[in-house]
Order: sequence, then structure tokens, then C-alpha cells
Amino acid sequence: MSLVFAQGYDLDECIQIALDGKKTLMSAKLGVSSAERGLTGSYSGLLPSLNATTGVGRTQFPERESISFDAEDSTSGTTISNHFTTLSAGLSLNQTIFDGGRSWNQVKQAKTNLNIAQLNYRSTTIQVIQNVIISYYELLKAQKLYDVAEKNLEMSVQQVSLVTQQYDLGVVKKTDLLKAEVAKGQASVDVLIRNTNLQNARRVLFNDMGMQDYGQSISAVDQEWIPPEIPSNAEALKLLKAKNPTLLVSQSRINLGELSYKIAKGLRLPSLRSSVSYSANGEDSDALMESIKDDWSLGMNLSVSVPIYTGKSLSTQQYQAKLSKQQSEYDFITLLNDLRVQAALIRESLKNYSEIIPLNRAIVISAEEDLKLVRERYSLGSATILEVLDAQVSLTRSNSTLINTIHEARMQEASLKALLGTLDLEYQLEEH
Repeated sequence: MSLVFAQGYDLDECIQIALDGKKTLMSAKLGVSSAERGLTGSYSGLLPSLNATTGVGRTQFPERESISFDAEDSTSGTTISNHFTTLSAGLSLNQTIFDGGRSWNQVKQAKTNLNIAQLNYRSTTIQVIQNVIISYYELLKAQKLYDVAEKNLEMSVQQVSLVTQQYDLGVVKKTDLLKAEVAKGQASVDVLIRNTNLQNARRVLFNDMGMQDYGQSISAVDQEWIPPEIPSNAEALKLLKAKNPTLLVSQSRINLGELSYKIAKGLRLPSLRSSVSYSANGEDSDALMESIKDDWSLGMNLSVSVPIYTGKSLSTQQYQAKLSKQQSEYDFITLLNDLRVQAALIRESLKNYSEIIPLNRAIVISAEEDLKLVRERYSLGSATILEVLDAQVSLTRSNSTLINTIHEARMQEASLKALLGTLDLEYQLEEH
């Protein structure tokens, strides 16, 4: 896939590109297709089986002479043979009537495996969307930090120009000029670093969208950050249990363990099978065809099998299935507790961001006003170059902090939706 981003792409467009072309999603979809075939095949234990058989037999023995007499024309003949040949053909129909519930439970297992495959596909989809969101906001953050660095360099260049004029006029000392040039050099280095970070963020986003990087240009489109609605602890727990695909897979594994235990118990029960067979035999093809018409045989069988002693293999399977089920239950509880704690931590972070970001915005406004006033005072000779540089550094730092905080909040918001299992559902609704 080769796309050129002539203009900036928004987040939804980048996510759609990833959903259309990411190979990990295609692989997960193949897993769903395989599980669907497995479900179809699981019904074979409930359905009858029909088999057709044909055979050719040749028996060799020492030469024998046989005399035959035809009563109608009172003639006799002698036949010498050293073998005889038989041809056979038949049909058989077999049906399992009762096998301790194993066939039905195997169908249920196949349905559960299909459900797990679908949940794994959802989990992969969520991961793909989350990765694109994170890399997209990393790119947007890198763009903004690069803009801040360039603005800082521009101010440093202006500051050097102003100090140079004042130094030429003998108003300031040479140390002021040297300090301004040092600040300019540091700003230049920062621009180079920010540009490298921007290029790296661009490459990561291309990769997360499932695209090759051919040097295409891409820029993220900024939108105003709006504080999200944060679910309560009870709402988060309810969403976890109902929507999180990883937790639902863990729950399904408990169901698989229960079915495996039932199948192991079913091995101890009697099994009842029936069969119907139709067959015919002949010395050659003509005789076989005549036999099929007039000399066929029909057999009907009903068999019961009762396991009496199997060397403890059945009891061992049953015990292991029970342990596996208990292990799945413990894993589910552990995973639920871990996810609940993660959700609580992200919720608290988002609450803090909702309070911190407005404060950081106010700090940026104050830093801009402070730099403006200090530069005016410096031009009048009532402020030192250090005060100007400190105000400039303060503005750059406060801008960077605001940018980092906003985009960390956006990433945490996506992480919470991914954790609660609503991230992919949200984009599916948007598609419809």
C-alpha cells in the first residue's frame, strides 16, 4: 500500500487505513474462519456415516481337476484350476445413538472455540486501534513540540539581534551577548532533536497503520481536548465483565474446562451404536451384478460398550479436567482483579488531567505575558539578560508541559476504552 498524505489525516482516517490493511487483523480473521470450520466438523459425531466398500480377492492353490456332469444333455467335462476369484461390494450405515453426551459436548466445545476466536479477533482489533491512537497522538505531540522548539529558536535569534545592537551601542556588556548566543545554540540543538523525534513518530504511525514508509509526508490534525466522561468504579467493573474480550476469553476457558470435565465423565458411561450393512459377492463382475440383484445380504447390528477397567486412564482424565477447570477459574479471578486495578488507576489519572490541564494552560498564558514584560523592561535597561532568558525558558517549558499533558491524557483515555472493551465498538458504530 502506498499513499501520499498531501494534507493532514485525522485520527479516524488513520484508524480506518489500519483496519483495512493490517496483517495481524487478517491473521486473526483466519483464526475465526478455522473455528467456523471446526464447528461444522464437530457435528459429525451426531450425524450418521455412510460408507461404500468394494473388494477383489484371489485365492491360489495347487492345481485341481474337477469333473462336471450336465444332466440335460448327458455330457460331462473336466476342469483344471489352481485359483478362484471373488468380487464384493457393499454399503454400510452407522449411527451413534448414545455416547455419554460426548458428541453434544464436543459441539459445545467447538462453539466455545469459535466464540474465543471471535473474541481474539476483537482483542486484536482493539490493540490495532489503540496502537494507532497512541502513535497518532505521539506524532501530534512531536509536531507541536517541534513548533515550540522552532518558536523558541526564532525568539533566540531575535534576542541575539537585539543584544547585538545594544552591545554595539555600548548599552550592555559582552557577557549579555554571549549568554544570548548560548541560548540560541541550545535552541538550535533542541530543534534538531525535536525534528528527529518527529520523523521517528511519523515512521511509527506508518507501521501501526500497516503501511510501508516510502518517505510520504504525513501530519496529524489537532483537535481541542475535551475532558472525557469517566465511568464510576461500578460502571467500569460492569463494562469489564461484559465487554473486555480478554476477560471474556478467560470466562470461555472456564466453560471449556467444564465441558472437558463432562466429556471425561461421559467416557465412563455406556455407549450405544447401530449399523446397517448391505453386501453382495460374485466370482466375476457379471456374477457380482446378479448377486446385487438377487443374492444380496442385509445385516443390522446394535452394539453396547461398557467400560469396566481401563487402568485408571479415565479417572486420571476426569481428575485432570477438574483441575484444569479450577485453574481457569483462578486465572479469571486474577485477571479480573488486575484489570479492575488498572481501570481504577487510569480513572484517577484522567481525573487529575482534567484539573491539571486548565492549570497548565493558565501557566502558559502567564509565561507569555511575563516574557513580554521582561523583554520590554530589558529594552529599557531595567532587566538583565538572565531574566529574559529565564522567562523564555519558562515559556518553552510550560508549553512543552502542556503539550505533553494533553496528549498523555488522550492516550490514557484510549487506554481506558481499550481496557473496558468499548474502543472497537465505538469505531464500529461510527462506521455504521
